[in-house]
Parts: sequence; structure tokens; C-alpha cells
Amino acid sequence: MSTATTPRPANRYGRSNRAGGSIGGKVVAVVAALLMIALLFVGARTIMQRFSEPVRAEFISQERIDDNTGRLWIDVNRKNPDAPAYCIVTAVDYSHSEVGRREVVLPAGGEQHSRIAVDLPVREPLVSGRIYGCSENLPFYMDPESSFYAAR
Repeated sequence: MSTATTPRPANRYGRSNRAGGSIGGKVVAVVAALLMIALLFVGARTIMQRFSEPVRAEFISQERIDDNTGRLWIDVNRKNPDAPAYCIVTAVDYSHSEVGRREVVLPAGGEQHSRIAVDLPVREPLVSGRIYGCSENLPFYMDPESSFYAAR
């Protein structure tokens, strides 16, 4: 019978390495620390990128104008209203399928925060809308002075 003061047989239970721990445990700890650092880095970068966007838009509501036209209301926030920008908005149906899309040019000038009504042609009745994205880098085919790309 063994007591608390009797040492364990090493050949039966293995050596106890209480001072240094196992190498496998150290590797797991290092890998876990590296993963946490990488996760924090990616999270910080994502947050910084999100808040440094020059133009941001948010979908507010929608309304049906007729069978072929819908209206989306969006709130647009621009850091630099003196530069032209554009947003792409989409209309979706009950199955979240895109039923309409429109590029809206925001000409230079105006307020930093504005609510805009966007009329767009739709293939099916619209149920909701989404903001696909916004940018200050207008494509070559967009003219910020043209009324063709205006919201109405």
C-alpha cells in the first residue's frame, strides 16, 4: 500500500516534470497567444477601416410607386461633401433576391448628412432595400454633373 510520502513508480505512471511542464503544452500556449494577437490585429484593422470610410450610407425605408418602380430612402454620411461620390442601392424581394439596382451620384456640395429618395426600376415588387456600397472614386462613365444619375 502506498502513502502520500511514497513516490510513484516511474515505470508505471511516467515521470512527473512539474518544474518545466511539457513541450506540447508550451506549443499550445504559444499558438493560442499568436492566434489571439492575430485576432486582435484583424479586429482593430476592420474597425479602423470601417470608421475611415469617406462615404457611408444606411437603408432607411422603401415604398412602392407602381408595378415597375420602387423608392428607397437612404441616409448618406460623407466626410468630405465637397467631393463627388456615388452609392449603389439594390431592391430585394421576400426571398432576398435582387429585383432592382441603381447607381446614385452625389454631386459635390451639400451637407455631410443627407436623406435621399432613390427611385429605381424593379422587376418584381420590392420588399426591402440594401446598400451595396459607396465610394468617392467615381467610375469613368459617371458624370457628377449629369442629371441622369441623380436620385430622381
